[in-house]
Amino acid sequence: MSRHFSEEKEITRLEIFIDAILAIIVTILVLEFKVPEKAFSTDEEIKSFIGHLVPSFFSYGISFATIVGLWIDHHFLFRMIDKADVRFTFLNFVFILFLSPIPFTTALAGRNYESGFAVALVATNYFLMNLSFSFMWKYATRKQLIRQSWIKEKYFKRDVAITISGSVLLFLTIPLAYVSTYISFTLFIVVILMHIVKQFFR
Repeated sequence: MSRHFSEEKEITRLEIFIDAILAIIVTILVLEFKVPEKAFSTDEEIKSFIGHLVPSFFSYGISFATIVGLWIDHHFLFRMIDKADVRFTFLNFVFILFLSPIPFTTALAGRNYESGFAVALVATNYFLMNLSFSFMWKYATRKQLIRQSWIKEKYFKRDVAITISGSVLLFLTIPLAYVSTYISFTLFIVVILMHIVKQFFR
């Protein structure tokens, strides 16, 4: 079975499957913005409606950027591996398990952005998502699924350090949400910026 998963076409099939799920999750994220069936009578009503959605748009933007960053990291990881096994495949599905609730936790935090519990919930979601990806990366490195030529690249250790730092910051956002939800949202943005910097300086 391990040999079956190590075939190049099977690795490509797994990546395509994960990409499809990510696309669905991103689509569901935007579907949370529902326009009322009843038409607005004035421009002021429309502006008021949009104004109430601003926190939800902000929460959506953070989740969208987080998913994009993880997709790029996931794609990069698959570029580096030349074989896979059943456990690595299973870890990919654990990653998807923690990624799939994002539309729900994002909508909840967007509509209740001052609620410590709601923001802590989406923070926990981000943390578990990031942690599961970190385990996948660690497993691929430990089991030598990643080509040694990639590991020797100068930015490999830097990427690992950024991933670990991001996990630590996301963990801190969970208790900090009960102190101030704005602190947690700020740290979400910091983690996103760390991933952006990592991608543009390879």
